[in-house]
Amino acid sequence: MQIRVGNGSIEIGDKEVKLIGHRVLSISIMTIQGPCTDEMCPLIKKPVCTIIDGFTSIDNYRIENPIKIEMLQEVYNSINRDRQKVKIKYKIGGKLEIKGLSLIGTV
Repeated sequence: MQIRVGNGSIEIGDKEVKLIGHRVLSISIMTIQGPCTDEMCPLIKKPVCTIIDGFTSIDNYRIENPIKIEMLQEVYNSINRDRQKVKIKYKIGGKLEIKGLSLIGTV
């Protein structure tokens, strides 16, 4: 299933759609400290997706049809501006991962 997000798109397979069901797929950004030992190393931004029971914030960008998706406005802007084709994949262990999402332009 391909869902339009501005000028880009998110592709979600049938197995992932069944896993999400009537809940919400939440896409956010996690920052982690880089590998350097000093404080000069920049933070690394990593996209994260989780399945939650309901929408969490009014400020986030929402898609409600055909499945419910919630994402930070920064993630939406990145997909829209760069015309990215993002894929949501099911990993072993019951977790979802994001492929094809570049967060270079986010703050």
